[in-house]
Amino acid sequence: MIAHVHNHFVALWQRHYRIYGEDEDYKRPSCYRMIKHLTKLKRLAKYQHWTLPYSWCLQECIQRIDRGWQNFFEGRAKRPPKFRSRHKYKSMTFDGSQVKIETVDKTGGCPVAKIRINRRWFRFWYSRPIEGNIKQVTVKKDAVGDWFITITTDTEGLEPAPKTGRTAGFDFGLKDFLTCSDGTKYQSPEFYKESMKAIQKAYRGVSRKVKGSNQRKKALKHLARQHRKISNQREDHHWKLALELVRKFDVCYFEDLCLKGMQRLWGRKVSDYAFGDFMQKIKWQAQKRCKHVVQIDRWTPTSKVCHACGQIQMFFDLSVRDWSCHNCSISHNRDINAAINIHKVGASTFSGGDVRLA
Repeated sequence: MIAHVHNHFVALWQRHYRIYGEDEDYKRPSCYRMIKHLTKLKRLAKYQHWTLPYSWCLQECIQRIDRGWQNFFEGRAKRPPKFRSRHKYKSMTFDGSQVKIETVDKTGGCPVAKIRINRRWFRFWYSRPIEGNIKQVTVKKDAVGDWFITITTDTEGLEPAPKTGRTAGFDFGLKDFLTCSDGTKYQSPEFYKESMKAIQKAYRGVSRKVKGSNQRKKALKHLARQHRKISNQREDHHWKLALELVRKFDVCYFEDLCLKGMQRLWGRKVSDYAFGDFMQKIKWQAQKRCKHVVQIDRWTPTSKVCHACGQIQMFFDLSVRDWSCHNCSISHNRDINAAINIHKVGASTFSGGDVRLA
């Protein structure tokens, strides 16, 4: 049902955009006007079923469409919101005042509770106690068919960690996931590569089934379960590594990388490491514990500059992993030298913006 509302107002926006384009003089269909239009539609017999969910849920769907178009007009998004299949639209957001949570059992392992959503009670297991007032509740269904509830409260959730007085620079690499300026190297298992045989077997199982049959649906669920396992393994590794680094260092310096260009060069391995997802997680862990994550400019020469004398080495190839400086004759490891230079550049410009120049 939410998919029907989403597609109706996406079509409305596209029709206006096709006629008037980005004309600023024309009054665009604002969020307020679309909500008023939704109220009129719900009075018609054709759209009588739209009265079943809470009106706040449908209004929140319209607000997301409006934000998507505004991001498109202001250049923050490459494309406007698009139509979505009713088979793939499997999330719904409720206001905090529309849900009610009661604890059923606290004994044993994971606590069991029940939640009242859309006039019905559902049992669920929650991983941590709910603190503060509930602002929003999002119910989402994944490709396997399992349901997940995300509860947003008004608590900040800050857990300030004790200061260690240590800072470090980190260099991303394909041989070693992270190289620290103190010489420590952090590896990342290639989870997708390790599960390649199981993924290929699951794909062969899908291709052998007749389209539209129940056995094909079961095979698709098995394939989605394999992909979800890889995603969970990667996320678990990222969260644990990010927490370890944030607890060990007060400020972590990284290089701002062009991940799209790296994917075009090295493909699946860059996607398997998921550098961008790791950066989001470590920034969140640092913000939660009152620490800092700093990124330096991507054009800063870090690999081919001697950290001891500052001499730039010319004709530096990617295959060179160890080299000696022509000026001071000091031997360097490529990744450790780059991490030290990232640390030096970041520490010298720590009071600058988000991405810092050399």
